[in-house]
Amino acid sequence: MVALPVLLSLLAHSGDPKPRVLSADDLKALSWRSVGPANMGGRVSDVCFAPGNAKTFFVAFGCSGLWKTTNRGTTFSPVFDHESTSSIGSVVVADAPANWRGWADDKEVKADQRAEKGRGKIVWVGTGEGNGRNSSSWGDGVYRSTDGGASWKKTGLEDSRDIPRLAVDPRDPDTCYAAALGHLWGPNKTRGIYKTTDGGKTWNPSLQIDENTGAIDVAIDPKDPDTVYAAMYQRRRTAWSFQSGGAEGGIYRTRDGGKKWEKLSKGLPGQSGRIGLAISPSNPKVLMAAVESDEGGGRNIDDNRSRRGGIFRSENGGDTWTRVNAQIPRAFYFAKVRIDPKNDQRVYLLGWDIWRSEDGGRTFLAGQTDKLHVDWHAMTIDPEDPDHLVVGSDGGLYQSNDRGATWDFLNTMAVGQFYNIAVDMSDPYRISGGLQDNGSWMGPSSSLIETGGTPNTGITNGDWKVIGGGDGFHVGFDPTDPNIVYSESQGAFVGRINLATGEYRTIRPDVKEGQSGLRFNWNSPFFVSPHDPKVLYLGGNHVFKLTNKGEDFAKISPDLTTRDPNKMDTTGSNAETYCTVVSLAESPVQKGLLWAGTDDGLIQVTSDDGAHWQNVTPKAVSGRYIAKIEPSHRDRQAAYVAVDGHRSDDYDPCVLMTLDGGKSWKEITGDLPKGASVRVVREDLHNSSVLYAGTETGIYMTADRGQHWIRLDTGSLPTVGVHDIVQHPRDMDLIVATHGRSIWILDDAAALGELTSATVAKDLHLFPILATRPRLRGGLDGMWGDRFFGAANPPLGAKITYWVRDKQDGSASIKIEDAKGETIATLTGPANSGLNRAIWDLQPEAKRRLQNHGEDPGTVWVPSGTYKVTVTVGGKSESTNLVVPPYHLGSDVPLPPVSRGKRDDD
Repeated sequence: MVALPVLLSLLAHSGDPKPRVLSADDLKALSWRSVGPANMGGRVSDVCFAPGNAKTFFVAFGCSGLWKTTNRGTTFSPVFDHESTSSIGSVVVADAPANWRGWADDKEVKADQRAEKGRGKIVWVGTGEGNGRNSSSWGDGVYRSTDGGASWKKTGLEDSRDIPRLAVDPRDPDTCYAAALGHLWGPNKTRGIYKTTDGGKTWNPSLQIDENTGAIDVAIDPKDPDTVYAAMYQRRRTAWSFQSGGAEGGIYRTRDGGKKWEKLSKGLPGQSGRIGLAISPSNPKVLMAAVESDEGGGRNIDDNRSRRGGIFRSENGGDTWTRVNAQIPRAFYFAKVRIDPKNDQRVYLLGWDIWRSEDGGRTFLAGQTDKLHVDWHAMTIDPEDPDHLVVGSDGGLYQSNDRGATWDFLNTMAVGQFYNIAVDMSDPYRISGGLQDNGSWMGPSSSLIETGGTPNTGITNGDWKVIGGGDGFHVGFDPTDPNIVYSESQGAFVGRINLATGEYRTIRPDVKEGQSGLRFNWNSPFFVSPHDPKVLYLGGNHVFKLTNKGEDFAKISPDLTTRDPNKMDTTGSNAETYCTVVSLAESPVQKGLLWAGTDDGLIQVTSDDGAHWQNVTPKAVSGRYIAKIEPSHRDRQAAYVAVDGHRSDDYDPCVLMTLDGGKSWKEITGDLPKGASVRVVREDLHNSSVLYAGTETGIYMTADRGQHWIRLDTGSLPTVGVHDIVQHPRDMDLIVATHGRSIWILDDAAALGELTSATVAKDLHLFPILATRPRLRGGLDGMWGDRFFGAANPPLGAKITYWVRDKQDGSASIKIEDAKGETIATLTGPANSGLNRAIWDLQPEAKRRLQNHGEDPGTVWVPSGTYKVTVTVGGKSESTNLVVPPYHLGSDVPLPPVSRGKRDDD
């Protein structure tokens, strides 16, 4: 037996190359593409105009990053894609005046250009939305841009998690107050009002109360910037309850720039919850406050009126307050009030609707929003034209130019907050998914039509269809009938829709007389059995088997939870049903082998379709939420579990694996980054060593079952929470459901499953090429303008993917031969270290087209058949076959060129 040091020495002198370690840079040849949808928007948290320029404004989303328009909303661009969080609470835009100290670092701008170049130059962003939903994400501090949002620098307050409001001193863009709300799920010290006077280099606590009370709002007097108002707020969410309010909350004021603060109490309730503040720009002595309070007896959290809370008004700078209205709709989620910049009697209140008052808040009338989404969180009013409003809700962004009489829906940003997705076997395949407060939708993975005369713009909002309402969650397809689709809304209301007839049926177990009540999570799991398309399984506190496509059901488990009586009946926001199954899956290998995971930290398994269950929970779970269970596709004894601890104020990732049916477990979290909980784990369909993990900030993969993880964004997927991952069994695409940026596809990701140690050690490796047929894409010649959403189709042609161990000088040479051995096409490809990809458009070279037709006929595709593809890099070559199936049109006749941008009636 050779001693280990000797063995290592032998290896070191053997002449063999060093082991090749896979890195994220090796994957950059693969590119993610967004397929939408943008129809429904996503939850907006803040909107801010650039000073003096209403054509430019920024839109902050609770989970979708930050977007910017410079043309009044005709087009938007994401400007925060690759920072370390996508949850934004506040955005403030400020000018850089001519005397701004930062000009000393910008030598290119001359002194006489500073006033012009400084407009909208400074942008402050507070991350973490602060809305306190059970699905809310979290941030990591305050960011600042000094180039209008082109680049960012994190400035601090990382552990606040939620910063829902910032206020910048109008005299100095380097002076900023941050309302740090703090952790939603636990106590922490970084709470209260913080102030910086040096552009965020240092932050100093200005107003702090305790580890449970943070700041929800902050506002500066525009005429006396040393006078600042703050709204303090105590809240706490657990997986089974929600508390909004406490004795330490309230409205505070400083008159010396934050050195000393006083609590304002005259006319205000003694105990308060969430508070929204507004100062009249035209008369800063006038303040409005939307105040949550259950003092005097609590009402239902969804009640629009309060016994002691409501709308309060001060006309003396906060010295005294008058309760002018009891209306305060669902304050923990809204509590936003705005004052017209030129008329302090005109007040807007945000909630389920947008209400407007013309008498200082004494009476409110609902706005004309019947054609809009509900749940309003953001409003900004053009200071020069108060009829110009930009508002945001759970359903995206809207704009009005007539004070709310009519509205324009700016739904060109793909910012959907998906929870779960499913795919079918159509060609192109369809994707369905459920979204936060926006129902369930279905759309194509690609389109045969390119829109607006723009090449490679295929999927539009019109391609996506609603298949279910409410808050959308799990979805499913009937693999035997493309017209049958399943969706789900909150509380396990599963729906079955027949797309051909429009028939919709709700299928949900009910309680028979004498039986104990059922508990279903806000996000209850269900799925169509991979072994029998007429069978569905649904999780509550029990597991239910639904047969005959949901017409009949049977309870097939006991209560699989801890049944903690102190946590099953609590108060909150009507979304805290606890002690429930939240993850449910059936082994693809063995029928009736079911795994169930609960929100109170249990893992249960049955191998006989529910007749007997076994608790196989390892100690490593520690009562945390079982976000997803993934049974192996190759081994009935193997399963993987994503454990999400953020509801216990534990944000670190945790992935577990069993290889013996749950008898023993191994943690395979490896080097997944801390601070980003794991939402989902999936096994590659063809290689059980390759796993994919969706976290709160993106997607990762491992090629060695969790020893080493690498980021899989390839530089093209933005930072965003990945809540579900599906690998298409035919096309081998990797599809992700993001909670904030809709759905993304990594086309033909089969190579990822073949990145074994043997593969990456080779100088050159050519991966199998999926069968590829041409697609005829006609141009839809109607002109749509620029305010239009269009997502890219996959590239036309065969995807040739190959591995190069070490970067080579020059390019790869690629040769295509037909069955006779004749070369019909040659092309070049990249020769970078790692994965490389080239696209062959399935057309012979131009000289062959000329030989066959006498003149170049344009688009002529090769006949169906088998072709040999050879890739040569650095003197080494590898070959594989490519199958071109018969064309969709039923013949191999060359098709005419595709005309773009020209109408038939020209």
